[in-house]
Amino acid sequence: MKALFLLYEGYVDWEVSPLSYILSVTDCEIETTALQSEVTHSGQFTVKVTKTIDECAAGEYDLLILPGGDPEPLLEESKITTLIREFDEKNKWIAAICGASTLLGASSVLREREYSTSIEIEEFPSCFNPSYKSKADVTVCENLITAEGNAYIEFAVAVGKELDLFEDREDELETVLFFKNQLRS
Repeated sequence: MKALFLLYEGYVDWEVSPLSYILSVTDCEIETTALQSEVTHSGQFTVKVTKTIDECAAGEYDLLILPGGDPEPLLEESKITTLIREFDEKNKWIAAICGASTLLGASSVLREREYSTSIEIEEFPSCFNPSYKSKADVTVCENLITAEGNAYIEFAVAVGKELDLFEDREDELETVLFFKNQLRS
């Protein structure tokens, strides 16, 4: 399995850190991409990406992960919307958390699919159809996994579950307990 994290200036690293950990311990190959070779996340660390977006093709990956943050400056960025559409057209998994759901809307992949988001959708009327907004913290609809920003553990587990990364239900529950610091003897 191969996953691609699409990073951008100001992305919220902790929303996808548990997911990157789960992917790494299940031997998933992880790559990162952005419009440029380096980005700075919300915690002010600068990250060098594996490849720029020009070097990525959806067919090379099984999963695209979009962290939250303020993606508004990217809504009209054709390289990003094209990559998201390519993943969707190939029915590849797309996992977006918090504000990243606006990128799904800008890419026209939300269509008539349920989604979760932390964004005030009224502020982005061209991205969202309010009648499909889920009340759940995490929503899986077809090949899309979306989540509210505060549900980052649940988001990571939902992605792991959909990708069949857990050995069994016990492994899944143990992962949740691990991240919630409840694995005490």
